Amino acid sequence: MHSGKNITTPPDSVRVWRGFRLQSLPVDQFYSKLGSVFIPATVKFQIDAGLHSYTPSVPAGLVGKPNWVPDETAILFWKSQQTYWNGFTRLSVRTYTLTHGGVYITTGSPLSRADFPVLFSGLPSLSVDAPVFLFNNNADWMNGTIHHIVAERPRNMDPQTFKSNISDVLTKIQDLTPKLDGAIACIGDEYLVYWELGPLAPGTNTPVTGIPLLQTVLTGWQQVMTPASTFLPIGMYDEWAGMDVHAGSSFNIQFDRNNSI
Repeated sequence: MHSGKNITTPPDSVRVWRGFRLQSLPVDQFYSKLGSVFIPATVKFQIDAGLHSYTPSVPAGLVGKPNWVPDETAILFWKSQQTYWNGFTRLSVRTYTLTHGGVYITTGSPLSRADFPVLFSGLPSLSVDAPVFLFNNNADWMNGTIHHIVAERPRNMDPQTFKSNISDVLTKIQDLTPKLDGAIACIGDEYLVYWELGPLAPGTNTPVTGIPLLQTVLTGWQQVMTPASTFLPIGMYDEWAGMDVHAGSSFNIQFDRNNSI
């Protein structure tokens, strides 16, 4: 077991989660369940199945957030896609997966879902609910600075124009110098979620970022988050009330990875 730096994974090994809260579940109870069950359980139930990094964020309850924008987002990196699928041979992963129905909308619309991304190569590669990665190189998303934006489709912009505009900006982000270490995006009919892992610009304390480029076309509701490195100093059987989760919480969970898998 080793948390380690510079332990990288392929850019297509990430599950991109967009979660929508059950409307029957008050938002304060949603925070409570995320902090006392779902966020810590994601790691504790899956760490020995090969989870490599986990970065959840909670737009739920932010002022002005439309219902058609996800209430929780997350990126979950695995050693490989096959490592993820192999997890379902394990009781802990199957048990964890079955708990989602009490908190998230898992049937109908808007649908909570996670997907693996494909390499972005212009507008034809950008489809609704089909994540993309922008840089085809391995990276370590647990160690480094992540920026995340969640935004609605501007109300004066039809879905096709929205997709086209986002595609144009993603192409510009691919051309940034120096390049980002990684970037992941996913559009829905009504929203965009985007994460980037970036170095500092040479000779400065300013990170390389593509978010200002995205904000030139994201003129509606939006929120930018910088996930905070967060440790979970508890075991499965320790007495513990849970994490403090509230509107706008964003975490880069730090844990010892099981690299023997």
